[in-house]
Amino acid sequence: MINAFDVFVRVLLVVATGSLFGIVLIAYLRLKNSKMLLISIGFGFFLMYALVAIPEILGQQFEINENLHLLLHLIALIFILWGILKD
Repeated sequence: MINAFDVFVRVLLVVATGSLFGIVLIAYLRLKNSKMLLISIGFGFFLMYALVAIPEILGQQFEINENLHLLLHLIALIFILWGILKD
C-alpha cells in the first residue's frame, strides 16, 4: 500500500530531476557544444529513470531490479563524466 507521502516525495524528486535536466538542456542549446550534449544526455537518463520509477503517474508498475537500477545510473554517470572530461 502506497501512502500519500511516498507519492509526494517521488513526484518531488521527478520535478527536481526534470528541472536539473532542463537547466542543462538550456545550457546546451545556448552553447551548442558536444560537452554540454553529453552532460544533458546523462541527465536525460536520470530523468527517464525517475519517470519509469513512478508507477503512480504511469498507471502501471515496471519491475526494476537492482542490476537494471545500477546499469541505468552507470550509463548516466558515464555520459556526465565523459562530458565533464571532454576537451
